[in-house]
Amino acid sequence: MSNLLYHAYLPENHDHHVSLEEIMNDGIKSSTKSNNRYSNGGIVKFEITELLRPSNTPDWLNFKEAIGVDITNRFSKSFCFPIFTDKILVFDGDISLSIYDQAFYEDLKDFDEEAFNFDTGETIEHWIKLYWDSMMTLEEYLIKKPYTKSELLIFESIPKDIIKICEE
Repeated sequence: MSNLLYHAYLPENHDHHVSLEEIMNDGIKSSTKSNNRYSNGGIVKFEITELLRPSNTPDWLNFKEAIGVDITNRFSKSFCFPIFTDKILVFDGDISLSIYDQAFYEDLKDFDEEAFNFDTGETIEHWIKLYWDSMMTLEEYLIKKPYTKSELLIFESIPKDIIKICEE
């Protein structure tokens, strides 16, 4: 297992493309456009997520500041960097997807017939509680690997001086 993490370096014609120059000058922040390519179940219904936040979660956990990363290089070209912080948490990506689906349904069911295709049959609160329950450190995740689809979030900016380009 590599000690590298990866963040998408998307092609120029992609909506979330960020130039190499921008990353090498500024690093990767939660506001970096390519971060929109990653799921973040904690931000979907932020107020409810915060209301259901377990009392033992670290103070630094702020979904509005999270950066999505991958544990493997899933693209032909990615930004890569060593694990540099312990402020990395992993969530069950399938639960995150259910949060997105249920939120879409609840927000649009009165206006868009297609929204009914996204009703999970459970409340958004149900999914958010499961999301919180799925939270683990990167270290725990690497030992157990319990999720078929993981959602890795770093809760601090990635410094420019540790970022490189990794190609398949």
